[in-house]
Amino acid sequence: MLLREVGARGSIAAAAQALNYTRSAVSQQLSALEAETGTALLDRGGRRAGLTAAGRLLVASAERVLAELEAAEARLLARDGRVTGELRVGVPLHDGPALLVPALTRLRACHPELRITADEGRRSVRLGRLDAVLAAGYPQVPEARVPGLYEEAVISDRIRLAVPPGHPLAGGEGPLDLAEFADQPWLLDRASRLGRLALHLCADAEFVPDVVSDIGDMQAVFGLVSLGWGVALAPDLVPDRPGHPVVRVPLKGIDPVRHITLVVREGARNSPPVAALLPAVREAADELRRSAPDRQP
Repeated sequence: MLLREVGARGSIAAAAQALNYTRSAVSQQLSALEAETGTALLDRGGRRAGLTAAGRLLVASAERVLAELEAAEARLLARDGRVTGELRVGVPLHDGPALLVPALTRLRACHPELRITADEGRRSVRLGRLDAVLAAGYPQVPEARVPGLYEEAVISDRIRLAVPPGHPLAGGEGPLDLAEFADQPWLLDRASRLGRLALHLCADAEFVPDVVSDIGDMQAVFGLVSLGWGVALAPDLVPDRPGHPVVRVPLKGIDPVRHITLVVREGARNSPPVAALLPAVREAADELRRSAPDRQP
């Protein structure tokens, strides 16, 4: 929905880019919608384009209607028991290979009539571009629940500190205080949830990390840590970069964990493709638990 996209992205230009429209086309459609409803739907006064109260009401009402339509369609498709059509799945680089790839491979073998495509992005699920995506959450830095989405717990893992091999603090026994790494260079993506967790834990340890790299790709992070660039938080289920080993140090007095969930739209959770995906992901998670029992809380 165009109005929802503008509200979510904060500007007409950003919404136009996301939807592959021209800015003028988006502006014209919004003006036409405001003329049709007889009220302002967008607050254009600030630096960001926010929805007015009427705009938020219209978006919320439209989302409820769309969810009901999607749920009705799912019930119709489920009548004959066949799993057909298309399943669009978000496969994040960090956890996709370990969890979703085995699940999707199993799903493809069991339901050859189902067409599976892969992309990434939680917001893309809400906007209808994807049917499901893996998402990571951290209890220490909670986020507000996104309306219209259903999240199913998949697996959890511990988070440790990745340091270079041969690091002076890497060879000790037992957990270490995070404050011991206050003078180390850090690699973290401030915009990511894991990066926000790192900043939160460092603040609790009463220091501000010296961030030398804002990279979010964990394989690139592991490569840089292995080469001695700095230290970084590392979820246990994210594998090292091949040829670039790191040492994972447990932290004293804190036990940060990550909860991985499968996110789908409420209206689509009972559709045959999504209903078939959920048990496939659960089975892949069970296999991962059995293969790495020491990596889970």
